Amino acid sequence: MVEKTVHDSELDRASVAESLRSLADEFEAGEDVHVRVGNKSVRLQPPETVSYEVSVHETNSLLRSSRETISVTLDWKRR
Repeated sequence: MVEKTVHDSELDRASVAESLRSLADEFEAGEDVHVRVGNKSVRLQPPETVSYEVSVHETNSLLRSSRETISVTLDWKRR
């Protein structure tokens, strides 16, 4: 079974930082991690060690606007 919960929004930089800090606090606090996705809270149970990946994608275009994207992926096997 695959379940995906997605929420897109535009935030100012301070709100992005606050959201990332909140996620970091959840990982640091204990066993369960509660992630806010829009108006829903998803409970996760990561192990002590997780896979962590950061990727940056830069697109430069003369005809369209240039874009920068950063993706952070945390991955683990369910217990």
